[in-house]
Amino acid sequence: MALILVSSQALAEIQIPTGTKIACRLEQTISSATADEGQPVQLSVTEPVKIADEVVIPQGAVVQGTVVTATAKRRMGRTGKLDFSIDKVRAADGEFIPLRYTMQKREGGSHAVSTGVMTAGAAVLFWPAAPFFLLRKGKDVTINKGIVFEVFTDQDHALKGPTPQNQNSSGSSDAGTLAITSNVSGAEIEIDGNYTGSTPTTRRLPAGIHKIAVKNGAEVWERTLDVQAGTNITVNAILKATSREGPQR
Repeated sequence: MALILVSSQALAEIQIPTGTKIACRLEQTISSATADEGQPVQLSVTEPVKIADEVVIPQGAVVQGTVVTATAKRRMGRTGKLDFSIDKVRAADGEFIPLRYTMQKREGGSHAVSTGVMTAGAAVLFWPAAPFFLLRKGKDVTINKGIVFEVFTDQDHALKGPTPQNQNSSGSSDAGTLAITSNVSGAEIEIDGNYTGSTPTTRRLPAGIHKIAVKNGAEVWERTLDVQAGTNITVNAILKATSREGPQR
């Protein structure tokens, strides 16, 4: 039987309070020329969030957003319009937490819903390539991949059950190390059926057979790995049609 180590602190006591700060990176470039209102937007957490020395929101965790305004450039020199919301983040227990753009909830305010990050004036921590993260190309608006925004949790969240970090970590000599990457940054990882963060990531696993799944929407990569004590395994998930193979070492 695989050894499962759980923190000495009862995880039921760990709560992510409302107003917890999160830095998240845009994982795609969005253009008013091609975007549609309601289209999903993919972001990921840039730094792990810890409470009582426990990782409650892992680095690479999925952050979901939505395009709320998308109008291509029009005749008579009218510039396109583009904005998106940052809606929710996936915690270490696999549950989603709604997000907002300020530390203190504004009176009558709630999480992102239909408010875009530009409209709301969300804090921009980093932007690539240009001093302005809104780039107008031929009067269409482009928001560059790699921009980092600062957002905050919009409600208290009590972790449900052991975090994946504790389910899949082991400091004993009967463990191996598994590094997982993928051709899609921020793809969701499941180890033995438990959500354990997003690519890229590294985990210590007890020696034995483990089922690994990497998912991005409908695309799934799956392997069964035979992890040996003291070994270092690196896998690169190429996400396409569902792929399954037998045990590997």
